[in-house]
Amino acid sequence: MASSSDATLATQDFRTHTCGALREGDVGSSIKLSGWVDAVRAFGPLTFVSLRDRHGTTQLVFSDERVEAANQLKPESVIRVTGAVRERPDNMRNANMATGAIEVVVDSVETLNTCAQLPIQVSTGSDVATEETRLRHRYLDLRRASLQQNLAVRSKVAMTARNYLCDQGFLEIETPTLFKSTPEGAREFLVPTRTKNQFYALTQSPQQYKQLLMVGGLDRYFQLARCYRDEGGRADRQPEFTQIDLEMSFVNQHDIMGMIEGMVKQIWHGANASIDMATPFPIMSFDEAMDRFGVDKPDTRYGLEMHDVHAHMPKDVFGDAPVVRAINVKQLGLHGFSRKDISELEALSKRLSVDGKGAFVVKVDEGKAWKSSLAKKLSDDQLTALNTALDVDAGDVLLLASGSYASVCTLLGRMRIQCAQMLYAKGFLQKELDPFNYHHLWVVDFPMFELDEGGNGLSATHHPFTAPQAAHLPALQALLATKHNAWEDDAMQAALLNIKAQHFDLVCNGWELGGGSIRLHSMDLQNAVLQQVLNLPEVQKKSFEHLLNALGHGAPPHGGIALGLDRLVAILCGASSLRDVIAFPKSTTGNELMTGSPGPVTPEQLLEYHIAVNQATTA
Repeated sequence: MASSSDATLATQDFRTHTCGALREGDVGSSIKLSGWVDAVRAFGPLTFVSLRDRHGTTQLVFSDERVEAANQLKPESVIRVTGAVRERPDNMRNANMATGAIEVVVDSVETLNTCAQLPIQVSTGSDVATEETRLRHRYLDLRRASLQQNLAVRSKVAMTARNYLCDQGFLEIETPTLFKSTPEGAREFLVPTRTKNQFYALTQSPQQYKQLLMVGGLDRYFQLARCYRDEGGRADRQPEFTQIDLEMSFVNQHDIMGMIEGMVKQIWHGANASIDMATPFPIMSFDEAMDRFGVDKPDTRYGLEMHDVHAHMPKDVFGDAPVVRAINVKQLGLHGFSRKDISELEALSKRLSVDGKGAFVVKVDEGKAWKSSLAKKLSDDQLTALNTALDVDAGDVLLLASGSYASVCTLLGRMRIQCAQMLYAKGFLQKELDPFNYHHLWVVDFPMFELDEGGNGLSATHHPFTAPQAAHLPALQALLATKHNAWEDDAMQAALLNIKAQHFDLVCNGWELGGGSIRLHSMDLQNAVLQQVLNLPEVQKKSFEHLLNALGHGAPPHGGIALGLDRLVAILCGASSLRDVIAFPKSTTGNELMTGSPGPVTPEQLLEYHIAVNQATTA
C-alpha cells in the first residue's frame, strides 16, 4: 500500500527551472526549485542557502519567519522551494556563478528528504576525501560538480562519436559479450555455465566479431563496446572498460586514419568550442619514436629527447655496451638541486630499469663542469664533445644509460617522463604540461612481430590478425613458403623481426588513445602466421577455426581501430585517473568498494556450476 508521502511525490510538481537556469531575464518570475542543500549561511536577519543540482547552484534568501526553517536545514538534504527571482545587489553579485546575478526570495520550503551524517563532504569548496573513501560512498561522491562535469563530457563524447560515424555511413551493431576463451593476450574473465567444464569468456574486444561482420558484407560497423581484461589495476587501467570500436571494408590505413581524425576533431570541438584542431595529425614511425623518446607513445609537448653518445664514450667507461644514450634535462639542477636529489634520481633510475643497473645522473656546474665520478674517465676533448652534442649549460642534469637498445630505451623513456614532472613541480614546462595542451600524433610502421617475453620464439606485436605492409608482404610470403617454423629457424626469426605491419596507434600527450590495423584477409596467410610464426598449439589454433573458415569464404580487405573512451574522456577533462571519468569504477585492486564486488557465492551455487574452490590457494 502506497504511503501518503509516495502519493505526494507522484502528484506534485518539483521544479519550474533547474538550479543553473535562472538569469537576469527571469527577475520578477515566480518559480519552483528542487535540489540539495549545498551550504547554509546566517547573515544578520537573513539566511542564505545555496541550492544545488547537476545543472548549477542558485542562492536562496530566507527572511522573517522563514529564517528558522532555513537554519534547521542540514547539508545534502533535499528540499523544494517556491519564491520570486530578484536581482542581486551589485556588491553581492558573483561572476563565478552562472546564476550569480540573481537570487530567489523564498516563499515556502519543504524538506523532501533529510540526509544522515555525511561520511564524506561533497559541497562546493569542501576538501575532497581519500579516493578509497570516495569509492565506498560513490553515490555521494557523484554529487561533486567536477565528477558530474566529467560524466557530462563523457556523454557528449559518446553522442558526438555516434552522430559522426552514423553520418559517415556506419551501422551501430552490438556484438556478444559472452564469448569463448581465446589466446588473444591479456588474462580473461571466465564465466561458468551449468554444463560441466563449459565456460564463456567475457570479450577482451569485439575483434573477431567485427571482422566477421566485414565478411558478412556489413561494410562499416561501429559500437561503444564494453570490454573486459583481468589485469592489474593502475591509474590507466580498468578491468571493464569502453571503447569506440569500428571496422571498415575496402579501405587502406590512411582511409581509417583520416576517418578517425575527423571524429577526434569533432569530439574535441564538441567538448570545447574554442578548440579548432589542426588535421591531419603528425605521423611518426615506431623507430623514430623509440630513438628520440624511448617509448612508442611519446609525449611530444616537450623535448628532453635521447641522444646517441656512444661515439664519444671510451670503452673503459661503459665497456662493450652496444648502446649509450643520454638525455639533457635542462635547468633541473637549478634552485637547490643537491647531492641528495642526485642520489634519489639514481635510485629512481634503478627502480625504473629492466636490469636494475640504472643510469648515471650528472649535475653540470659553472663552466660546464660535470659533478660526477664519470668525468674523471673522460678527457677534456671528450667532455667538450659531449657538452656540444648535448647542448650543455650550467644547471643542467644529464642522464646517461648503457646496455641493449631495448633496455636503454625503456629506462630513459621512463626517466624522461619522471624528469618532466620534476621540472613542472619546479615551475618549468608550465605551458607545455598544461593538461589542456593537446598534442596528437600517429605512430606507424610497427614491427609485425617481436620476441616473446617468455623466450618462446615470436609473438604478435599487437594481435595475430594484423597484415604486413604491402612492401613487406612478398618477404613474409617467401619466408612462410619455406614451410619452416620460426621458433626452429634463427635466420627466419631474425628476418620476421624486420617485417613491418600495417598498424597505427593514435597518441595524445603520451597516452595511447587507440590502435588500429589493416587485417589479414587471406585464410592461408592467416593460418600460416598462427602456425609457423606464432606456434599456436593445435587446441589454441582451433579456437580461431570460425575466423579462418570465414576468411576462406570471400573475406574483403578490411581494417579498423578502437579508441579507449575512458582514456579519451580523461584526457579531455584533465583527469589524472580513469576512475574520475567512470560513474562506478573499480579500485586499483579491481574491487568495487561501494557494493563489495566481487564477493563470495554459496556452496550450492558452486555445485550448480560444477566448480570446487581450492582452499589452499592464496591470492
